[in-house]
Amino acid sequence: MKSILLASASIVAFAGAAAAEVTFSGSAEFGYNDTDLDGAATDDSDGFYWSSDITLALSQPLNNGLTASVGVGIDLSDGDLGSPLSASDFVLSLTSENSGLYFGATDTAAGLHYTAAVSGMDNDGFTSDTDNPVVRGDITYGGVSASVSLIVNQDDPSETDQLSVGASGSFGNFTFGVGYQEEADGGFEANDDFEGDGIFAVEVGTTFAGAAVTLAYAQDQTTDTDSIGVAASYTFGMVTVGAYYAMQDAGDNYGISADYANGPITVGVYYDVEDGADDDWGIEGSYDVGNGITAYAGVVDAGEDFYVAGNIGLGESSSLLISYAEDGDGDEAAGDDDIGANDYHVGTTVAVTFEF
Repeated sequence: MKSILLASASIVAFAGAAAAEVTFSGSAEFGYNDTDLDGAATDDSDGFYWSSDITLALSQPLNNGLTASVGVGIDLSDGDLGSPLSASDFVLSLTSENSGLYFGATDTAAGLHYTAAVSGMDNDGFTSDTDNPVVRGDITYGGVSASVSLIVNQDDPSETDQLSVGASGSFGNFTFGVGYQEEADGGFEANDDFEGDGIFAVEVGTTFAGAAVTLAYAQDQTTDTDSIGVAASYTFGMVTVGAYYAMQDAGDNYGISADYANGPITVGVYYDVEDGADDDWGIEGSYDVGNGITAYAGVVDAGEDFYVAGNIGLGESSSLLISYAEDGDGDEAAGDDDIGANDYHVGTTVAVTFEF
């Protein structure tokens, strides 16, 4: 289960050669869920569950204008009482004011610069994560940032795959982002967020008459299919409305949304149509009761799923969650824990989280 509260930094800095800095942050969670999802994957947490982790960041300014940094996540416990530590999200970087070199669990070049600002585009799914490290170089000049990256086979570091390039920036009242990735040779990328097809995509955005508008084009060069899309949003008073439309071979995708925020009350509604046929809608809201208590409720997945929840602040960096979520269409049986925007467990859950 994803933590309801994200870890915030608790910084410990000490003097050292060239003002090196070491930063620690951490989180812990303990909870109980009363529902066993039949056939659920490992994310299913029927009964008691617990986890804790530490994020470690090291930074060292060098004497030549460069800064060396390392970041790594350390899982202290995940449903056990002290198994051997495991590390994840390792990133090593060497950066200057206008350039940088990154290695590890970092973005590909295309994924960094192309933001997928238009929803519903079927052919702009750049690789966003991989089980193998990414090596990427960045440079910024004249208000334009550009990058190039490769995926490295961690089992055989002499092998690389999927060259990716990207750029983004602004000119006048316009912003742009463009990305390209080669079709992967395959063989060592199996993550669900890995996309092996060759893809090109570009997006251009601007603002006029108070409305933000983005146009986008994407081509999957492996399947020879493309998408053309437009998205717009406009804020008036306490309401923000948005809409998108994406045209493609498999069927058009489109949707509208509205978000309202007024003091302690927030409400969001949406309606989406996929491939010109399957529709989805939902309404979610929250109310800040006061004294650190916030109530949440929502109906999502075209009315099939719903939830009610309360989050109670227990002090500086801890909170208590009480929630109930119902999976009416059964698509959470794989243990994905994604009922509503806050990813609530199916069934009744009581959990406490701490930040350090």
